[in-house]
Amino acid sequence: MAIGGDAAAQLWSAASSGQLTMEPDAAREVAGAYLRFAAACDEWVDEARHLKSIQGFGLLDSAQQLQVGFANKAESARQVLEQMGVAARAMADGYLQAAGILGEADELNAAALNAVAR
Repeated sequence: MAIGGDAAAQLWSAASSGQLTMEPDAAREVAGAYLRFAAACDEWVDEARHLKSIQGFGLLDSAQQLQVGFANKAESARQVLEQMGVAARAMADGYLQAAGILGEADELNAAALNAVAR
């Protein structure tokens, strides 16, 4: 399973079965933190994509190998960041589910995106 996927699945299961319940305000606060983190991950994914295509290492074989190595690291970072963003959104949904306010997810996500954009 992807990074954080097990924890998110366990949280969702506990929230859906009623084993975990939360007050709506507390759930909004926790979910908002996860959604802000997910939005930040999205920005970092874009940066990792940019880092993958950096040029100017030179024409020597060693320079080309270094460029490929950095590109591979940037791609690995991108993949991890995408998984972290997905897991953070799933965690947010789990907390909202625990409070019975999952319908507010879109509003909270929009607020998180605006907060990160500032």
